[in-house]
Amino acid sequence: MRIDETAYHEYANWKLENDKILKDLQEQAEDIYFRFKHVIGVIGYYYDRLIDDEKYSSDDDIIFVTGFYYLVSQLEEVKKILKEVYKQDIKELNNHAKEINLFLNTIDFQTDFVNDDIESDEELKALMSFDKKVYKLIETKKEVPLTYYEELDVITAKVFEKHEANYYSINNVFLEIADELNIL
Repeated sequence: MRIDETAYHEYANWKLENDKILKDLQEQAEDIYFRFKHVIGVIGYYYDRLIDDEKYSSDDDIIFVTGFYYLVSQLEEVKKILKEVYKQDIKELNNHAKEINLFLNTIDFQTDFVNDDIESDEELKALMSFDKKVYKLIETKKEVPLTYYEELDVITAKVFEKHEANYYSINNVFLEIADELNIL
């Protein structure tokens, strides 16, 4: 089977373009970088494997492409926040890692629900309002109240129950893949 290598070329360029921010996050914003660590490891593994392994499969390609585009999307959000809110101060960004990770988790849920065609749902509308509340905290550099975590749980639980949906985060999926590949 022949793999379309477009995403792999995009990845090589993206990696060069984002090398500094990834290193900065790894060294100075570990709480945010940890969110991406396993995705980065897995897509790097598959990128190298494409070149070396004649048995590279369409399943391998799906894992790579999924992880790569997820990483691009998430990192763009972080870069936007870093630039617009924290004026490129990565340590300040890390000081607000809880808020940023909650915001990114909310986006993850939204993406999953939209992909499952649940976008007209009232709970999804509530989730979209919720991400704006969290982003407002980020903009004002305030700490996220513990009640926000409960609120997110209630909103997502309603969607899961109503639509008999299951949710397994991409981060957890890639953690399991990294474990299976022995690259933890």
